[in-house]
Amino acid sequence: MKNKWIKLSLIILGSLFYFFANFQRIAIPGAIFDVLQHELMVSAPFITAFGAIFMYIYAFNQLINGILVDRYGGLRVMMAGGIVLALGSLLFPLTLNLPIMYFSRVLVGLGGSMFYLSLIRELREFFSDKNFGIAISVMLCIGYCGGIAANAPFVFAIRYMNWRSVLIILASVVIAALIIFVILSSKIKFPEINKNVKLRTLPFRLVLHKKHNRNLFSFACCNFGISYVIQAIIGKKFLEDFCLMSSSKAAMILSGMAVIAAIFNIINASFCKMCHNHRVIFLKNASVITFVSLLLICLFLALNIRTNAIAIIFCILAANASLTSLLVPVLHLTNRKMVSGTAVSIMNFCFFMMVGILGTAAGFLLNVFEPQKIGNVLVYSNKSYLLVFGLFFVISVFEMYKAMKLSNKY
Repeated sequence: MKNKWIKLSLIILGSLFYFFANFQRIAIPGAIFDVLQHELMVSAPFITAFGAIFMYIYAFNQLINGILVDRYGGLRVMMAGGIVLALGSLLFPLTLNLPIMYFSRVLVGLGGSMFYLSLIRELREFFSDKNFGIAISVMLCIGYCGGIAANAPFVFAIRYMNWRSVLIILASVVIAALIIFVILSSKIKFPEINKNVKLRTLPFRLVLHKKHNRNLFSFACCNFGISYVIQAIIGKKFLEDFCLMSSSKAAMILSGMAVIAAIFNIINASFCKMCHNHRVIFLKNASVITFVSLLLICLFLALNIRTNAIAIIFCILAANASLTSLLVPVLHLTNRKMVSGTAVSIMNFCFFMMVGILGTAAGFLLNVFEPQKIGNVLVYSNKSYLLVFGLFFVISVFEMYKAMKLSNKY
């Protein structure tokens, strides 16, 4: 019984790490774009790189995390992730050296990527089939709360305290949780390392060989990437520059996007079940919604219509991108059991790789036209944002094309 409570405590601490990983993923640079730009005195590509670097590292690690968890166990991987996350979280606010700050984002991306699959593994072993789904939903909710805290609450906190001090305090909480994790881990016996588990290319080749999988990955990464790059990298800055919103109001919108994303993963799955699980139809409809949403934003930019309706469109995109509860079952239905886990890891890789690519592209496109300096803030023009959202619109056309090629027959 004692070991059971220790194991549950370790899972709770792992969920806390997952919370902070999601916080780091959203908060930097999205919530403090202008502050970083002013303090570091660099152009947009250097700021969006903070988000893109995290996403690239996070994405690549999705491809090997399943192997690590199967070989070493979820607890070992979580402990390693906690150490790397704590180091990266503390290093970022302690320096003004740009290369070191980038390196800290590499560490945070690497550490932050180690919790999702580890927690699912440990929850699977700890809870019965009856309670497993509920346990996962609670874990995911904790992660989404990290994304919510990364905008409005974080922006509110830095009104009263320097952003570096806030991040140092949060890093201290991660370090404290890590110390407790290590102490509790010493009181239980870890499972033996499974040396038979090795990285093999065959499962990846089997998944990528199927045309349906390639079409699904292409659709999914475009749909998720557009919404998430808005939420994590440029959305808040865009609402401030073009819609003339205050920092607090823009942050509230972005936190609202995180709340909506969390809720609609459940709503989308529920509606799909009511429609006899015709999941592919939902995916095709989602691609049309993305296309129309981005077309409207591009029209507002081209016609200089500074409307708060854009905030509503952002929330629609967040709801529209919450399709994991539909995509994962489709992958399990269309792939053999032996490679279904690999298929999910490839999809996760595609998700965050697309966010990194779009974040990098957005930084360079913003810099095509000279921004206007108002006080200590660089304000980007309609033309710059039209380039960014024009790119997103073109990608939405490709997304819709790939969605329409998906088959309703598994």
